[in-house]
Amino acid sequence: MTIRPTQALRRFLAVAAGCVLVGTVTYAFFGVPGSGRQIEHFPWPFLDMWVRWDAGWYEQIALREYNYSATQQSAAAYFPLYPLAMRAVMLTGTNVFVAGILLTFVFGAAAVVMFSRWATLMKPEAASLATWLLVLWPFAFYIVGAVYSDALFLLCVTSAFLMLEKGKVGWATLFGALATATRPIAPAVVLGLLVRHLELRRRAGLPIRARDFLPLASVAGLLAFMTFLWWRFGDPIGFATTQAGWNQLSGPAAIFKYGALSKMKPIDLTFPAFHALLAFAALASAWPLRKSLGWGYSVYVAVAIGLPLISSRDFIGLGRYAIAVFPFFLQAALILAQRPRGKVVWLGLSSVLLVWMISRFAMGFYTS
Repeated sequence: MTIRPTQALRRFLAVAAGCVLVGTVTYAFFGVPGSGRQIEHFPWPFLDMWVRWDAGWYEQIALREYNYSATQQSAAAYFPLYPLAMRAVMLTGTNVFVAGILLTFVFGAAAVVMFSRWATLMKPEAASLATWLLVLWPFAFYIVGAVYSDALFLLCVTSAFLMLEKGKVGWATLFGALATATRPIAPAVVLGLLVRHLELRRRAGLPIRARDFLPLASVAGLLAFMTFLWWRFGDPIGFATTQAGWNQLSGPAAIFKYGALSKMKPIDLTFPAFHALLAFAALASAWPLRKSLGWGYSVYVAVAIGLPLISSRDFIGLGRYAIAVFPFFLQAALILAQRPRGKVVWLGLSSVLLVWMISRFAMGFYTS
């Protein structure tokens, strides 16, 4: 079933209202027993609930500047476009955290609308369900109000592929560049756009020209950030180097996770397993995507979820990262559309998990 942009927006607003209600009630009854709160005595619980964990890093970048350490946690790990947008809104006199909340809300709403347009263009019969799957994803609250960059990235990357499908390669490259300035998965964006564009040319029976490699220029966002890090700190890959502070290193320990998981009690392994299940579900969609949507989307999904899957020390965080793997939701919708009971179970379970995750986040417990 197709979906109009206004319908997609209403669904986003409904889920957003539900998240605010759940988070505010949770905050009112339980307070913030976790350690993820970034401010004290924010005047309104329905705003305070969104300012947790990484919000503090974005505040530092927006208010002050980047810092860098090769051995400790530092702001260099965070890509610049979202905190720069926060700084721009702050010029109106808006509080830094309120700026982040407002931006996430606006970017998230726009991202859901763009996703619905892309899904309708690609597979109109599954677009409506795919939109529900996205907005009810257990970590969808990260595109509702949390001071994180996920909503901006989703908006940029869905816009990039939508423009590409419409033959607007220049616009696709521009949005791709904005995406690579937002999150550290540039290879997925660049390769996905390039492969998809060449694929479309081949399907149309058109020759491959030098200018058809324009999507490679979408790496410009990443290169700009690397240039800044090299100029400011002498390390163009400082965003990767500083991951040592989070123990997010490459190698067998990161790939197989034995270093972190072996230290956990059996009951504590439930949460990493939950994230791992969501990540592997997203990764599994890469293979059927080659036939349903094309090789470009298959490559994008494999790299976008594969990179964090390899580098994560304990799987935690991958459930949130799967939001960026937007073709997965359309592929899942194509499958669930043929399985009415499965659709009901998925949507029901996902909604319950979303309530659980937003409650944990509001209370300051680590979720992703």
